[in-house]
Amino acid sequence: MADCCPPGHGCNAPGDGEPCALTLCRAAAEQEDDAALALDRWQALEASSEGDGERRFRRRAFERARNQALIALAMKPGLWLAARRAPLQAAVSSARSRSRPRGRAAHR
Repeated sequence: MADCCPPGHGCNAPGDGEPCALTLCRAAAEQEDDAALALDRWQALEASSEGDGERRFRRRAFERARNQALIALAMKPGLWLAARRAPLQAAVSSARSRSRPRGRAAHR
């Protein structure tokens, strides 16, 4: 199970139908302090060494911050929709840029 998302949601959702909690937090971090805090706690968790008691502490701190951020996003519908749409828009833009023909030969 991925540590970034709650059980049954995001990366842990059946069928990969939900965006990662980190993706949602990244999209909302400029407007939502809870999302920015969750990202900071994730970075601290990633920096901690495996098998260390500090890692468990940092994982739990991240989980609390992540859950608070997801609640805050859910309570602000405009922000939630923007955060969910951002990863999809980036993926669509990326796919479009890869499928566009390049050079003069493409215009014939």
